[in-house]
Amino acid sequence: MSSPRTPASQTTLWFDGVKGQDITDDHVDAPSHFLAPGEALVQMPLASDSDAYARDARRQCSILSASTTPNGVPMDTMRLQGPGCNKIRSANPEVLASYAHFYLCNGAVVSAHFGDTRADQAARATLQNLYPDRVVEQLNIDRLGTGGGGIHCVTQQQPVR
Repeated sequence: MSSPRTPASQTTLWFDGVKGQDITDDHVDAPSHFLAPGEALVQMPLASDSDAYARDARRQCSILSASTTPNGVPMDTMRLQGPGCNKIRSANPEVLASYAHFYLCNGAVVSAHFGDTRADQAARATLQNLYPDRVVEQLNIDRLGTGGGGIHCVTQQQPVR
């Protein structure tokens, strides 16, 4: 969605976030990850999830799916299923259980695993499919997650594919 002040070569997307739920009003990089120009990945909540973050992830997916690149090409929005909250290792409600909150480094994709074996394996397979020339490493980030953050929070990479 371009704004009137946005040059034709740029596209501006705006997500409302989750006001008042955490110190950042949402980590946009938890449910959504831009893979390349015109390509995004959104971690979807379970159909039964109805909290503010689940609603936000669905809204981000809807906005991205309806968006176009600066050239008018529809945004390619891929979906990744998140883990079941009652199946992850941590009982802390502050844990940011996001596979889409990954880090790209030389030859690898560093993502998380949360103890939901089925979802962890599916996320690994999805990331391996997206990045076939990289090794996908999944780490237990429970201690990092109890602070409300994840792998992408503690890294400062440049977006490349």
